[in-house]
Amino acid sequence: MARYSSHQQFVLMFSYNYTACGGGISRLCREIVTAWRAQGQRVDVLYRQNPHEDGGNTVYSTSETCLRADSPWRDISALWAMRKMRCASAVICRLWYPEGFLALLALMKPIVILAHGSEFTPSQSVWRRGLRKWLMRVVCERANLIIANSSYTHELVLSGAPRAKVVTLPLGVDHKQFSPHGREEARRKLGLEGKTVISSVARLRAFKGHDTVLKAIAGLPVIERERLVYLIAGRGPHKSELQREAERLEVTGNIRWMGFVSEEALPDVYRASDLFVLCTREAPQRQEVEGFGLVFLEAQACGVPVVGTLSGGISEAVREGEGGWLINSDDAGSLTQILSDLIQDPERFRAAGLAARRRIERECTWQQYVERFISFLRAGGITIS
Repeated sequence: MARYSSHQQFVLMFSYNYTACGGGISRLCREIVTAWRAQGQRVDVLYRQNPHEDGGNTVYSTSETCLRADSPWRDISALWAMRKMRCASAVICRLWYPEGFLALLALMKPIVILAHGSEFTPSQSVWRRGLRKWLMRVVCERANLIIANSSYTHELVLSGAPRAKVVTLPLGVDHKQFSPHGREEARRKLGLEGKTVISSVARLRAFKGHDTVLKAIAGLPVIERERLVYLIAGRGPHKSELQREAERLEVTGNIRWMGFVSEEALPDVYRASDLFVLCTREAPQRQEVEGFGLVFLEAQACGVPVVGTLSGGISEAVREGEGGWLINSDDAGSLTQILSDLIQDPERFRAAGLAARRRIERECTWQQYVERFISFLRAGGITIS
């Protein structure tokens, strides 16, 4: 454990998931830290190493000092670590629970909580619902600031914690890592020359809407369908059901199941694509909503146009007329038409992708995100240096 003293100025990022395998929220936390450090701010991190990466389940600080992590020792270890970090000028929490709750128990001040969407929907367990609702309200209303990734998420927070201090800050993207350069090389590397390529990057869960894309592909004329390849990057519990649906629709030959894709290889998946598609549907009763959709920004940063649904906060990640299309959830017919247009007029979509890239450079970089983040902290009376 690193030594801390009251004269030190640093921000603490508390995120149990902070690794490449942790999904979009863990990537968000890492990007905030990276961009903030690039501006000269000291940011320390308290996190749990992903058990899939090293066989352990360990909480670390930036000095990589091991703390006990098997429950309940994980939370006890985190509380003990934060006890020595109370001199932090602010603690940024990945979620309101457990990180925000534990920061509150550790008497950390000020507390800033990141809000993503689904964690503010009702619990599936009826007997836990009342307790969880009460705890969420207590934690969120005692936090100094909650930063929501979209207006949709902002409203979700206030519906459960009316007196919470909430601001809306749409996400950013690493526009240098995710760039259009190397498109042809990426297509050669993946063996996609001469094909029309669409892709989805997401956990394989029912609410992500991969089945809508399969139905849209099946709706294409055979001559158009033969030219199309659908890259599905991600893993999850819905894979076998999707495979059965693909067989039923006779589109198995169009699909390439890529499984988990590393951070290093992910930009090439986008670059090799002519169109990125994610047809998420809302299922709040199962805590399944898309609060924003960082993958949409990543694709657009790579110069790839995107199709999303009018669901959750996606409309703040995808902008009609600037490299994006928004359709209704489960509207396979509209998506079929977009795919047909792509096959018949690829240059139009290439131009749309370039427009999307310009929008990213103009308003969606991580540097811009962190600058707005800091301005919100200062406006809320939180001094970080």
